[in-house]
Amino acid sequence: MKSILHILASLCFGIACFLPLTSLGQSSPSEQDTTIMNDQIEEITITAFRSPYNVFNTPAPVNLILSTQLETGNALSPVDALNRIPGILMHHGTLNTNRLTIRGIGSRTPYGTNKIKAYFGEIPLTAGDGETTLEDLENLSIQRVEIIKGPSSSLYGAGLAGVILFHPKNVNKDFVQYNNTTASFGTSKNTLSAGIKDGKLNIFALGSLLNSNGYRDNNETDRGSLFLNSVYKFSEKTHLQALVRVTKMKGHIPSSLDLETFNTAPQSAAANWLAVAGYEKYTKAQFGIALNRFTMRDGKISVAAFGSFRSLDERRPFNKLEESSDYLGWRAEMQKVVAVPNARLVLTTGVEMFRESFDWSTHNNDTHSLLSDNNEKRQYENLFVQLESNIYDRIFISTGINGNLTRFNYTDHYTDNGDQSGKRNYKPVLSPRLGINVLLRNELSVFGNVSHGFSTPSFQETLLPEGEVNPDIKPETGWNFEIGFRSQFKNRLRLSASYYRIYINNLLVARRTGEDAYIGVNAGQSVHPGVEAEITWNAITFHGTNLLILQGSATLADYHFTDFVDLNKNYTGKLLPGTARQLLSFSAQLNPVKNISFNAWHQYTGKMPVNDANSAFSKAFGVTGLELKYQGKTGRLKLGIKGGIQNIFDVHYASMLAVNAPSFNGASPRYYYPGDPRNYYVSILIGLLEKQY
Repeated sequence: MKSILHILASLCFGIACFLPLTSLGQSSPSEQDTTIMNDQIEEITITAFRSPYNVFNTPAPVNLILSTQLETGNALSPVDALNRIPGILMHHGTLNTNRLTIRGIGSRTPYGTNKIKAYFGEIPLTAGDGETTLEDLENLSIQRVEIIKGPSSSLYGAGLAGVILFHPKNVNKDFVQYNNTTASFGTSKNTLSAGIKDGKLNIFALGSLLNSNGYRDNNETDRGSLFLNSVYKFSEKTHLQALVRVTKMKGHIPSSLDLETFNTAPQSAAANWLAVAGYEKYTKAQFGIALNRFTMRDGKISVAAFGSFRSLDERRPFNKLEESSDYLGWRAEMQKVVAVPNARLVLTTGVEMFRESFDWSTHNNDTHSLLSDNNEKRQYENLFVQLESNIYDRIFISTGINGNLTRFNYTDHYTDNGDQSGKRNYKPVLSPRLGINVLLRNELSVFGNVSHGFSTPSFQETLLPEGEVNPDIKPETGWNFEIGFRSQFKNRLRLSASYYRIYINNLLVARRTGEDAYIGVNAGQSVHPGVEAEITWNAITFHGTNLLILQGSATLADYHFTDFVDLNKNYTGKLLPGTARQLLSFSAQLNPVKNISFNAWHQYTGKMPVNDANSAFSKAFGVTGLELKYQGKTGRLKLGIKGGIQNIFDVHYASMLAVNAPSFNGASPRYYYPGDPRNYYVSILIGLLEKQY
């Protein structure tokens, strides 16, 4: 039986799709985060396309996550906040095993996230092979998140599923703040942050320690993070920004379970991983530095350099993996603004270059003898041009094109089975984009978007079973077509909905040939049609204060193969594994008195096929949470405390799927990562603010 919150979420979706529109005045743009205050829903300015856009006028599918949303729940990672965005499904296996999919793209990646581009400020979070690690980001270091869904950006290159931009936190005034979270399963997180704003200098710094035993066996995690973001203003028109992230993590791996164990003993670890106490541990450091020069008529010149170092060890049942990588790159942009009668033209041109060296080797667990030793040199260049215009402040047009050139150079240092070294140079890929937004009335706008994207295979996917380079494999490419509307109602309700279809060609298949062996093939085509809707409603107001705020989102989708034959098996018409036809999210915030709020949320995920053949499905599930929060100030002292329950109804569900997991020696395939049962958390905040004069 569906829970009450599940039914309410469905009602919100119905309202978003079918509620009649009524006249109102448009709110003015703001460069601050979205807030719902008094009896108005303020508009937001986004910068995902470099020129500042009011969300109401954005000619593209863009969503935002604000710092207040990131801090709801136990806030150990951005997973929960990302899952509330329509079109996004974040599979969450453990604190160090996640997979983000956008509109079904990336759902067949075995244990990680690829086919997106992600940036933290000017630092790319995406490695040279397209893999992105998001789970070790610190929520308190993020000002806001802008998400471009689908291949809808001409500024960032490869990103078939989309682009995620994490904006680092800035400082408005001096402060020092301590946060402690204590939660179920022996989980504790301590964070100390501070900000300084002194004349031309602005500094935000953060350090955190996370320790957790985890719900399952062999599930311990220890993570430490340091973060620094500073801005120095040489003048009002010249700014220098520097950003540094350092993460050290060790997380044990319980791995996935077969169906019987998942149902009867979900707290168990997979027997082979438990036997070797499997884990991964890594140290990662990233930096970025950017010089921004504002020119005449709101133009801008920006030059940024970035780099990273990463060292990883992973103990697995079949071998021990050692990896190290480092990259350097730079990005330069020039933005020129031209005013013409009744319009404003903004031309953005630039280049991004990336160079990465990646070493990996495997060793026998018992004898420690070398099994493989490899090096990849990865490099790409993106050239981009974008032209934007607003005509009579009613029509907003954005068009652009990105040109990408990607190359891999592979060296095999373990030649006992022959030298498999080789190179792979892909043909240049051109990705155009056209978006338009028309303001029909002050309360209603419609938008359309046509765009192209691509995703290059990882180098491992380019290898044939014998180890030599496959010269025929091609990048996965896709076209996105989308139409939608956005509207507001009496400054108290905002809603939007869109319909999209994404056509994927040269579908990359990571065909599993062993427990730690994959090869990549271009196996066919898929189509990703869907409807997305969002609603924000100030339901009850009293004397200019919002007492009850309701928010909901929904995705109805049918992602499936249109032409897919693999190993003589025809999967045409089958649903993509790891995708759900229904995703619903609902949240409510009640503010009965000053400084006190109640938050409730419910997320529903429909059943998902676990393999290409659709021979088995995970069960649909809905997870509910509740939080009580107090936050206020006494003089210069800021105090806060919150407590919450997650998975209130103790639902048994699979929070992540190991899609297409194989079966070895007659054993059942291990598709399922169990989600956490009912759990609790308490967070305390103590802050010291700048003295007021």
